[in-house]
Amino acid sequence: MASKPASTALIIVDVQNDFLPPTGALAVPNGREVLPVITELLDPTWNWAVVLVSQDYHPKGHISFASAHPPHEAYTQMPLINAHGESYIQTLWPDHCVEGTAGAEIESGVADVLAKRGNGIHLELEAYSAFQETLPPKTSELTEFLLAQGVNKVVVTGIATDFCVLQTALSSLASSFATLLIAPAMRAISPAYEGKTFEAVESLGGVVLGRNGEEWKTKLSEWIQ
Repeated sequence: MASKPASTALIIVDVQNDFLPPTGALAVPNGREVLPVITELLDPTWNWAVVLVSQDYHPKGHISFASAHPPHEAYTQMPLINAHGESYIQTLWPDHCVEGTAGAEIESGVADVLAKRGNGIHLELEAYSAFQETLPPKTSELTEFLLAQGVNKVVVTGIATDFCVLQTALSSLASSFATLLIAPAMRAISPAYEGKTFEAVESLGGVVLGRNGEEWKTKLSEWIQ
């Protein structure tokens, strides 16, 4: 009897040097703790239909950088105008993941495993969600791509839980993919908001595994069947 074709995608969000302590420009607390978990998920025994790796990527002077708006400081908010002439509130960040810098590169251990695995797809983004830009098109190209691969389930990992991981998970759910988060494979900029992220995903029908040290591998294997 032929095995069932893989129908689950693994998305690894922004595991880049600038998001990792101790030297990252926007280091996520305890961010390196996700690395062995993500590396384990890249083992070939996990039968992913596709592995997608998002990579935060900005030009110098990006609109989200505090340095572009003196005298405003990082981690404050200010109103800006988007390309549609609409006002929105932007959180300002330290300069990070600038194109051509080491900080923008995928962490070397994960990058090596991806290179050996041979079928990872990189997405260079300036948006919080791996599915779309800040101003989304009518149809997400990533959604269309996943559907073309026969994907109906998405597992999201990476950093930061309370920003890009959350928005990627919400976009996945909005695109009608069954969506699962693995808690040990993600860390938040503000750890106090991690639980709120999980609650938001679960309230929309998503699944969260591995909270508070609970076993997750067996449950994940069952979920992706």
